[in-house]
Amino acid sequence: MIKISAQIRTRSATAASLAALAGVFFSSALALLRADELPGPLTLDVPVPANLATPAWLGHPETPPNETLPTLDLPITPPDANAALLITIYFTETDDGFLRINWNPDAGTPVALADNFYEGVGMANSRSLLIPPSTLGTSGTLVLQGTASALGVQRIEFEWLESRQDLVSPTTSAMLVTPSNGATVPAESVNGQADTAQTATWTGNVVTVPITTDPVRIEQGVEFSAQVDTLPTTARVALKESGLALGQRLVVWINQERAGTITPAVPGLGDAGYFTDLSSSTSYVGWRNGSFYVPATLLKAGVNTLQFSTEDDSQAAGAGTNTTAPLAVKDVVLQMNYAPAPEPAAVQLPVLHLSAEPALTPAADSTSTTISP
Repeated sequence: MIKISAQIRTRSATAASLAALAGVFFSSALALLRADELPGPLTLDVPVPANLATPAWLGHPETPPNETLPTLDLPITPPDANAALLITIYFTETDDGFLRINWNPDAGTPVALADNFYEGVGMANSRSLLIPPSTLGTSGTLVLQGTASALGVQRIEFEWLESRQDLVSPTTSAMLVTPSNGATVPAESVNGQADTAQTATWTGNVVTVPITTDPVRIEQGVEFSAQVDTLPTTARVALKESGLALGQRLVVWINQERAGTITPAVPGLGDAGYFTDLSSSTSYVGWRNGSFYVPATLLKAGVNTLQFSTEDDSQAAGAGTNTTAPLAVKDVVLQMNYAPAPEPAAVQLPVLHLSAEPALTPAADSTSTTISP
C-alpha cells in the first residue's frame, strides 16, 4: 500500500507563482480566446496519411527517416501574427521514455518547448501546450521526438487563439486560456512544464489544501492522508482522474469508511479525447474533473485517510473494488470551511395580555357563571 500524506496545521497565504509564459503576453488578467476570423480547430490522427489534404497554415507532416529517434515534423505558418497556437497531444507513456517538443523557426534559434511531456503515469495520457506568437514568429516547424522504440503519439489537436480583454473577477491576476470547448484553464497549466507544487491557501474562512499535485497511479491502492487539527463545518474533495472507464465512478473512502462516489464530468462528444476501437468500444483519454462533498461527521481531529476504488452501475452499493486497468489521479485537494455554525434562532414565546376590566352582568337567560371576589 502506497501512502501519501499532507500536513494541515497553519494558515498559509502563499500563492503559486505565475507561469513565466503569462508574462510573455500580459501583466493583467486577460484571456486567450477563439477568434472568429482564425481557422477552426484541426484534429490529426497519427500516423498521418500521405494523401491527406492539410489547411494552408499547416504543411504536410513528415517523419524524417534519417533521425536517430522517432520524429514527427509539423511545418506551420501562423495565419495571424498575433495568434497563439494551442496544441493538445494524445500519447502513450512508456517506462523510462520521453516525448520532447521543439520549435524550429525558419529564421532564428530553435526553442525547446518541453524537454519531456510525460507526467510519469506510464499510461495513455493527454496534455496541452500553448505556443505564444513571439515564439512562432512568421513560420517554422514543430518537432515531436520520442523514445527509440516509438514516438507514442496517437492524435494531435491544433487550435489558434487570439488575446482579448475579457470580463474577469478583479481578484484574478493570472492569464487564462479558453479554447472552443469553453474549458478555461490558467496559462501556467499549458506551458509544457511540470506542475508546480502548491501550498495551502486561505480565502476567508475556507482553506484549500493540496493533497498531491503530481499524477499518481492508484489502481493497486493508494492511501492519501491529511493532518487536521481542528474539524471544519463543511468539507470537499476535488481531483482530476485519468483512465476510469466511461460509465464507471470512483468510490471515496474516508478513514476506511465508504463515504460516497465521484462521477467525473463527461466531456462534450466533440472532444478529441474520445477513441473508438475496431470493436466499436469507446474510451476517453485525458483528465476529467471530479469532486465530492465530504460529510463532516466522517472527519476527525488528527490524521484522516483518503482512498479511492472503482465501481459501475452493475455493482451493488458498497462493492467498490480496485481495478487492474491503469488509473491515475492528480491535483487532489481537500477544501474545508471553518465558518462558525449559525446560532440557533431564538425561541419566540407567546405574549400574554392580562385584563383587569370589570365583569359584565350576564343576561337573565345566560348559563354563564360569574365568580366575584
